[in-house]
Amino acid sequence: MSTTSSSFFFRFSMAVIVLFGLYLASLKNYLLFHTMVEMFSIVVAFGIFTIGWNSRHFIKSNYLLFLAVAYLFIAFLDLLHTLSYKGMGIFTDYDYYANQVWIATRYMESLSLLAAFWFMKESRTVHAVRVFTAYFGLTALIVATIFWWKIFPVCFVDGVGLTTFKKVNEYIICLILGAAGWLLLRTRDRFDPVVFRWLAGSLLCTILSELAFTIYISNYGFSNLVGHYFKLFSFYFIYRALVATGITAPHAVLFRALRDSETKFRGLVESSRDIIWEVDEGLCYTYVSPRARTILGHAPEDMLGKQPFDFMPADVARAAREAFARGAGNAAPMQSEIVFLDGKGREVVMETRCVPIPGPDGRPGGYRGVDRDVTERKRHELELRQLQRAVENSPIGIVIISVEGLVEYGNPVFFERREITGADVLGRDIGPFLGEGPDGAAGYEAREFLLPGRVWQGDVSRRNRRGDLVWEHVLIAPVTDRQGTLVNFVATFEDITDRKALEQLKDDVEQIMRHDLKSPLNGIVGIPQLLLEDGNLTEQQETLIRLIESTGYRILGMVEHSLDLFKMETGVYEYVPTEVDAVEVMRMVLDDHAGPARAKDVVLDLSVGGADNAAECRIRSDKDLLYHMLSNFIANAVDASPDGGIVSVTLGGVPCRRIRIRNRGAVPAAIRDQFFEKYKTWGKKHGTGLGTYSSKLMADVMGYGLRLDTSDEDDETVISIFLPEV
Repeated sequence: MSTTSSSFFFRFSMAVIVLFGLYLASLKNYLLFHTMVEMFSIVVAFGIFTIGWNSRHFIKSNYLLFLAVAYLFIAFLDLLHTLSYKGMGIFTDYDYYANQVWIATRYMESLSLLAAFWFMKESRTVHAVRVFTAYFGLTALIVATIFWWKIFPVCFVDGVGLTTFKKVNEYIICLILGAAGWLLLRTRDRFDPVVFRWLAGSLLCTILSELAFTIYISNYGFSNLVGHYFKLFSFYFIYRALVATGITAPHAVLFRALRDSETKFRGLVESSRDIIWEVDEGLCYTYVSPRARTILGHAPEDMLGKQPFDFMPADVARAAREAFARGAGNAAPMQSEIVFLDGKGREVVMETRCVPIPGPDGRPGGYRGVDRDVTERKRHELELRQLQRAVENSPIGIVIISVEGLVEYGNPVFFERREITGADVLGRDIGPFLGEGPDGAAGYEAREFLLPGRVWQGDVSRRNRRGDLVWEHVLIAPVTDRQGTLVNFVATFEDITDRKALEQLKDDVEQIMRHDLKSPLNGIVGIPQLLLEDGNLTEQQETLIRLIESTGYRILGMVEHSLDLFKMETGVYEYVPTEVDAVEVMRMVLDDHAGPARAKDVVLDLSVGGADNAAECRIRSDKDLLYHMLSNFIANAVDASPDGGIVSVTLGGVPCRRIRIRNRGAVPAAIRDQFFEKYKTWGKKHGTGLGTYSSKLMADVMGYGLRLDTSDEDDETVISIFLPEV
């Protein structure tokens, strides 16, 4: 505190002594006072030019560079003002050149201080040579108008004082300086606080100086003296702001841009998602950015002084050392992928890029680089390679289709089975590969599904080059990005020719068997009728004969039903509904399944909701189809129920329009979406996957709706059958 006070007192005392000395000099010889004040301002202006001009290549301060050029020519004009002052005896043809030069110089200074703020934005560049040339031309024009052409307006009249032109323009200059001060205030955050205060003080003193120069009558008068004092203060303040500060504390003015750049750079480095580092010639870390803590789990300060190899597996470290040794030999930038170990010993793959830092002998004095964590990317690349290998070796044809329906990729199997090459397919419409051409039924149906981005699947056929019929099951699914935008489609072509052949063989065998079974069954059914007609049977024999007859009829009905199912599959079945008692049929079904239910201790429960009498449960249906459909569902329910469970059947609606079959146990998730499809079964020793499929066929023929509701949480399954309105 005492040192600061002493320093201030010393500077204040010196300032008082200097000002008083200048005042005494003005009393003794005003020209001496004037010359001393003006030479100080000239030296300061030239100092501003020297600092700004010589630092232009490494200090990106457009404001300083512009003012530096301006103050060089301001210094020259102030020198002319000093030399042409009345009494100097240099310009003898006219005594008041100095007043004219003063006005021109102050205009140049005030407008330059105002214009400099235009270049505060980094996007605006000062072309030093162009600015220098412009000021040179302007200065030459001023000198010519005053000393050569003598057309500059008169500013002072001997014995009268200042002209109106001089006074008005002094006020205009004050306004320009005031505007510069306002801009300085608005951009104060761009200046060091100390520099800002000195610049603001300089502008204020310049304005006061100009005001003082509006009222003097003699060039040696008191107001002229006061004006020069304020000019002295003004240039002293700008000297402190730009010259003295630029020499004693360059970080405050000359390197303000550099400091700002360093701040920006540090902010970018510390916020970067990569690790930015630097090592010395011994390959020891001298800097590590904070991101190392997040990626590697090591504190940056703990890594300083250690080598990168200390954080790698032993074999990787040896290879990395050799790579650095080779790179040091040719001083070339290096790039590689290196495995690091994080704080928990886990491997982290880093993509390393670095450049050598030139040493005094031309060899690398260290390296500066960036490490990017590519562990996740490498994992995705591995998964992609595995997926690509799986696709290329898949026994199923796989095709990628554009949103427009054009083939973009096909795996080898897709080409091999068609005996074509990629050139024959890529860029072509997918339609012809759906078996029937782009305008066929399969192509049309596929497009109807694909346009809204839905999944399409179906069986299509084609002829190979030998003319053989080939069947394929095609599934086309949409692919979307994270925003849900459709990107493309993926199609699979599974060869099902053998399966189709087996299905056809099975259908043929079944049809033959159904047809051939009817003849012997008719005989079996006819024999009991003949025996009953003779009438010479005991009661027990008659009962047995009638049992044989009913069993024969039931078997015959099953064969007939099997034939009906075949007709339903082929679309030739003729449905003729009649009035049927749904309750009666349901009771018949439950009676027929009572035996299997008792074996598992399963209770079969029937309730008719909303019906006051049996007549209200009479519906339009086919009794045999209704029986077989319900029988399949009840058989499934009993089979799926746990021992001691309940299978409940509800007939609801007035009249009956809804049948619900409920049992304990959920349908396995793997077959829920294909519950009503052919051959879909799960966990049954003797299951064929035909029960629900045939029930769906019969329901579709009768116009009934089916819905499966199953839940693992509730551990139950509900089959709902919706009957149409009559």
